[in-house]
Amino acid sequence: MMHGQSSSLGWQSSINLSPLGFQFLPINYQALFLSQINTISFISCAQACHSNGNCRIFDFDDQSLLCRLSEGNIITMGSIVASSSAQSRVGSKIYYAEQFNNLDQSCSLCEGSRYMRCINNTCQCEVHTYFDGSICQSQKLLGDVCVNSTECRSDLNYTCLPRQQCGPPSIQVGTIVAGNANGTSGNALTTLNFPAAITIGIDNSVYVSEYHNNRVLQFQEGSLTGSLVAGTGVAGSSTNQLNGPTGVYVDTSLNIYVTDSVNYRIMFWQKNSSFGVRVAGTGSSGNTLSTFGLAAGLFVDSQKNIYLCDKYNNRVMRFSPNITNAIIVGGTGIAGSGIQQLNAPISLYFDELNSYLYVSDSNNHRIQRYHVGVSINGTTVAGGNGQGSGSNQLNTPYSLWISTINNYIYITDTGNNRVQRWSFGATYGLTIIGNGAIIRNDSTSLQGNADIRLSMNGSDLFVSEVMQNRIWRFQLI
Repeated sequence: MMHGQSSSLGWQSSINLSPLGFQFLPINYQALFLSQINTISFISCAQACHSNGNCRIFDFDDQSLLCRLSEGNIITMGSIVASSSAQSRVGSKIYYAEQFNNLDQSCSLCEGSRYMRCINNTCQCEVHTYFDGSICQSQKLLGDVCVNSTECRSDLNYTCLPRQQCGPPSIQVGTIVAGNANGTSGNALTTLNFPAAITIGIDNSVYVSEYHNNRVLQFQEGSLTGSLVAGTGVAGSSTNQLNGPTGVYVDTSLNIYVTDSVNYRIMFWQKNSSFGVRVAGTGSSGNTLSTFGLAAGLFVDSQKNIYLCDKYNNRVMRFSPNITNAIIVGGTGIAGSGIQQLNAPISLYFDELNSYLYVSDSNNHRIQRYHVGVSINGTTVAGGNGQGSGSNQLNTPYSLWISTINNYIYITDTGNNRVQRWSFGATYGLTIIGNGAIIRNDSTSLQGNADIRLSMNGSDLFVSEVMQNRIWRFQLI
């Protein structure tokens, strides 16, 4: 640590130094880089940063004599990385609350300060900084967590979005990727009719299970015209037909699994095949280990085990390949609100790496997680605080998906017309899409049941607005 001494705390600097052989790498060079100069020494580079109120980080190469000045919080806005020069090192200013005691006071009290400037006759934070209750902190960049918009870089058109992340307001607006934007239904390849479920293939295509059109359509990335990949569009029980499909899953080979709900079976379509094969269910409704009632959510793991929400029998079933009878891996088969019980489960996600099964327990207004293979294993990970619209509540959750990147739980909260995001271990969620509006007026509103999926790289969120016959894509940050 080095100190530049003066009579005023608003003038002096304390600086942390890195070892030799390192340089600063900002996460956004264009937003954080201020300038570079050639100077005679590290001390003179430090003085240049000290004299610039916006400079918070600098590095100096004693071989090239290059001094680079940057804005930003060195902890969150970049990294100290190895340099190609053994004589390069990084310095970063240290800030103390006492340096900002005169915030909002008369400008005479911060005259000559390197940490505040005079705005409207009062001492205020420097440009691209905000007061965090202690110091003037660097404003945040795209995707950073925020509480209010003063925390975000307004010069980059960032505001604090409803999802409590800094970003441009335009990022909240969705794009239609399938169906009519006005919500009208149809049976052409450009229209949808009650798209009950969606999934995303490794080819980034959107696969849509249409309940009323008795088919599965594939929409390739960038195309609003689908292609028929399962079913004929006419209800039936033949091997090439579907009747009220409610769930769809596409494996890494682009083979298709479909919950054929009115036929009480799971059908498997090999890629490019015109006919399916029944891989679970008997074709008749029941509550035995080989039968199920109204089935909804569907997931298939890498071993081709099929996980199925048996909604009206209040259980999750797992069918192994070529085995007629399932194993119950969630719920008891009796509706209830105990940790082991479910009440009308609709959607599920299986985290194969950790053997965690997540279930949308709709009538209990919660998301339950089961540790498959462990006897006493039910845990509420979202909701569970009664039916309601509070940030710690859900109202008849329809669908869920888990991010493999950050373990966020994304939930379509039907009764509240919103999509919630819950962090791992959180006691409340954030609304990232929807505003609770009953009358739709823009693409940040949602109505009713909606199925949800993430793109393969986690950068986009797809929402099937079931009763509005359209599918949206929202960008994530």
